[in-house]
Amino acid sequence: MTIKSLAGYEPTEPIDADVIIVGAGLAGLFLANSLSMSSLRILVLESGSESQLTETHHLNAIESVGEEYRGATHGRFRCLGGSSTRWGAALLPYLKEDLDKHPCGWHSGWGIKQHGLEISLPNIEAAFGVEPGTYEQFEAGSEELLPNFLPRSPKWPAFKKRNTARIFEQVLRKKSNITVWIDATVTKINLKDARISGVEAESINGNRLKASAPTVVLAAGAIETTRMLLLLNRAQNGRLFVTDSPLGRGFHDHLSAPIADFIDFDVRFMARMFGFQFVNGGMRNLRFELSPDTRAKFKLPAAFLHVAFTRDPESGFEGLRGIFQSLQQKQFPQTSDFLRLISDLPWFARAVWWKFIENRILPPSGSGYKLHLVTEQCPDYTNQISLSKDNFDVFGFPQAKISWKISSSDIINFHQLTELAIKSWRSGTISQNTKLARWPQEKVDFALRSEGGIYHPAGTTRIGLNAKSSVVDNSLRVHGVNGLRVLSTSNFPSIGGSSPSLALLQLALKMSRDILTEHDI
Repeated sequence: MTIKSLAGYEPTEPIDADVIIVGAGLAGLFLANSLSMSSLRILVLESGSESQLTETHHLNAIESVGEEYRGATHGRFRCLGGSSTRWGAALLPYLKEDLDKHPCGWHSGWGIKQHGLEISLPNIEAAFGVEPGTYEQFEAGSEELLPNFLPRSPKWPAFKKRNTARIFEQVLRKKSNITVWIDATVTKINLKDARISGVEAESINGNRLKASAPTVVLAAGAIETTRMLLLLNRAQNGRLFVTDSPLGRGFHDHLSAPIADFIDFDVRFMARMFGFQFVNGGMRNLRFELSPDTRAKFKLPAAFLHVAFTRDPESGFEGLRGIFQSLQQKQFPQTSDFLRLISDLPWFARAVWWKFIENRILPPSGSGYKLHLVTEQCPDYTNQISLSKDNFDVFGFPQAKISWKISSSDIINFHQLTELAIKSWRSGTISQNTKLARWPQEKVDFALRSEGGIYHPAGTTRIGLNAKSSVVDNSLRVHGVNGLRVLSTSNFPSIGGSSPSLALLQLALKMSRDILTEHDI
């Protein structure tokens, strides 16, 4: 792999490739790595630099309408590795029911079967260095632990194994068939007779490149990928997508809020039951996902419960966490993180004991515990991404305009799920060791609206059967534009009952297989 900066060097001739991937983040680098094992010439274009030290990026500025969607500016990173440089990295497969017809009638299904994604699991687990095996926690009597909910256990890679730029760097540098350009923002997608022919990119200082390829994959994140398709349609005078196309519509996220405090709890029990356990290659913890039978019976969106402890920002725990996050970003840890750790040496000594004796993470001293509920948001078409008429980026193109709100239907669903969760908790065997103090409804509503989503944007380039109901088909090909594909959580017609990252990576490897087949490889 060769890494070049468009800000420092402008190619004198157009670049020829077989596949162009726009975006060098979590999904883009996974796809590039898989395709690089073939003879195809791979070109990756990343609008950011090698790293992003700040928490926001000026190219992610948007125009906001309605409630603030904080995931538009936070949680988005333009650099090698993208969001994986800060990613929490919870790996948990979607259940079969997440891909099927939605019990609330939101869509008729993804058109992708679970087994079509499962075949990629071993490769993904190996890349992140996590142990293979089940994600479920079904033991004798576990169905009585929390009625209506399934105990499941995500796999969390070690911090140094979460950044895809770090994971694939050494492997990709040995490949002669892949080139990565950073500081290269795609400003034009070229078509010829409704077929993709290539792209053009520009750096902030005005350097340009032109590249041609029969296959272009937009993997620039949900918001930016949607914006790029809207700009492409505008450049084609609105001819690419049908009237009332779902492009940009149905924008949604996971919604989250605490619903109860734990009272009269035993710290050791809470840490052992709900804390992170060290395993080969990373960590595991426990969460409870709403069972498919219960979803179908009550026509509810997918949801899950998890237990979180309160954190003092000046604690040794936060200092240690900051050190590991710096390693994830390939940065030297900050002095302030070391000072926080040193100031809390008694906790650190106990934490070391817990690591080697209990094989678990010890929460900060004096922590309280809260029960959090996370639910799907309804993909309401009034929530959408469009192009701003008043605000433009440094290249002169309209910024994304995001209209987003938490609807009354979302609130009703959250209340129903809260009621079900509290009743199930109090009736299950888990209540023998834990007691809950439920939050008042108005407090939950305030927390829900304050959260502003949890940075899992979806829905605006949804998968479907035709151009009237979707933007891409079940092979992630854009309807009506031959050779153009989208690889993003924006493809997801609903966000499911677990974190979407693993499903996105599974789609990346599925796309790799599809592209290789198209190129007769």
